[in-house]
Amino acid sequence: MNCIGDIKTKDDLLSHLLSFRAAGVYDIFAQTCLHEFIKDWKEGNENPDELVTELPEGTVTFREFMDSLSKLGDQAPVETKRNANRFLTRNLLREGFRVTQSYCEETNQSDKMTSKPWYQFARIVVNCLSHNFKYQFRQYDLSKLPVAYLGNTIDQSQDGKSTHLKLGVLLSLFDEITDLVRNDIA
Repeated sequence: MNCIGDIKTKDDLLSHLLSFRAAGVYDIFAQTCLHEFIKDWKEGNENPDELVTELPEGTVTFREFMDSLSKLGDQAPVETKRNANRFLTRNLLREGFRVTQSYCEETNQSDKMTSKPWYQFARIVVNCLSHNFKYQFRQYDLSKLPVAYLGNTIDQSQDGKSTHLKLGVLLSLFDEITDLVRNDIA
């Protein structure tokens, strides 16, 4: 088998998925905490110079971070939250799905993934997230519609429309992928 980056075994893939999910949840949690800290700071209840983090570029204080955001002006809170959510939504499911799909193809186990009841829903959503957040159905997609998952249905009427994937659905699909790796593939 050719390797997929550093992923050479099922254990490598499972470790990658679990780490990626933890990072996504951490980022969402950190974002929420950051917005709470900003509210407290505004009310004079927090000192921005006491919140420090280490990055590859060196130590960054909360004040330095906020100074960089302030250059965005009034749109800073809106844009940082919107873009972080888009980034997390797009990348968590897309990477988890694609790397697992590639592993299954490399190990001749694609049927184990494609036979799952969530597969077509996830595939269509991943395609949507990989481009412009709009459903754009090809003939193959149309032949698979409608597809449903956790009370969410994708059908032909949504062609050209934006998707709005909620975090719970995203994490549930990602967990389905992780369960596939943990329980069904070799």
